[in-house]
Amino acid sequence: MSLSFAAANLHAQEVQDTRNSIEFAPQVSLGVFTAQHKLSGTAYGGELIYHMSTTANPRPWMKMLNLKSLDLVFNYKKMSNIVMESDPRPDRFGDSYALIAALNFSLLKGKNTELFVTPGLGMGYLGETWFTNENVLVGSHLNFSSRIALKLATKIGPATRLSAGLDILHFSNGGTRVPNNGMNISSVSLGLIQSLKTKSAADTSSWRKPMDYKKHSIDIGVNIGRRGVYRSKDGLYKTGLYAGYNYRLNSVLGFGAGLDAVYYHTIYDPLRNTETYQSKASSFDRWRVGLAVGPDLWMGRMAMSVKYGYYMHYNSLMNIKTYWTPGLKYNVLDWAAVQAKIYIHETEADFVGFGFIFTP
Repeated sequence: MSLSFAAANLHAQEVQDTRNSIEFAPQVSLGVFTAQHKLSGTAYGGELIYHMSTTANPRPWMKMLNLKSLDLVFNYKKMSNIVMESDPRPDRFGDSYALIAALNFSLLKGKNTELFVTPGLGMGYLGETWFTNENVLVGSHLNFSSRIALKLATKIGPATRLSAGLDILHFSNGGTRVPNNGMNISSVSLGLIQSLKTKSAADTSSWRKPMDYKKHSIDIGVNIGRRGVYRSKDGLYKTGLYAGYNYRLNSVLGFGAGLDAVYYHTIYDPLRNTETYQSKASSFDRWRVGLAVGPDLWMGRMAMSVKYGYYMHYNSLMNIKTYWTPGLKYNVLDWAAVQAKIYIHETEADFVGFGFIFTP
């Protein structure tokens, strides 16, 4: 009798895991912060999340990384109580809205409880900017949004779980319009997850055939991007070039190293400081060149990478020696990919470049 009951419970849990679910989680902020300014106050809001289960027919990389679902996240924050210590006027930021695509990985699993980590990326909207109320932190309404959450889900019914979480949400336009200090909101949440009667819509067995990978390969990339002019709607364009070597440890993990070169369509001119100043990205020369290394995480045809580099040539206004280049690429063909790549100095975004990568 007890064995039959346990088997029934196990079957119910397996069925629940293969179904899509919806989650509603009210949130309250632990802190709102930037790299350069002190903020105080509390932001209230919540998330509505649609979880598309991947456990029914997972791809090999999904099994290896223990991916449980593909998530679509809508996040809202009421930020009227957030003020800057240097400018304590109320309603400086307006409310925030974000729509984020995320990957939900299982870290630990018990009988009725499971721990997840969920990184994601999308687009967000901030209600106020420099151009609406002289908000010195934000230069544009539309921003890139990144989020990472740690959540604990506990079963409280046949198809219902209680969730508790901690997350950090980041807004930044990648330097396309300046000022762009970026905003970070850390929050705690308590919510409910309800499994749906429909089976998973993320049946990966019907997905495009995964790309065969080479253990050794060469990447040649080109991208173009725009950095904003301070407190202006004008922009300064740059072109990024990359040539590097890739080594794949397996179908998921890899490592890359190569040369980054960035061409300035407009260089820094002290006599035209307002129009040509680019903060830590200000260059007296047309070119800057660096050598960067870092890991790649492959998920089928898509890869996330982050590289840390050292400049071999950069005639910098501020004597900058190092940089970061996080990026995403998706192989539309075995030898060609589309890419988005952001160049960062310390914690300050330079520009986001969009382009192509060729792997001959």
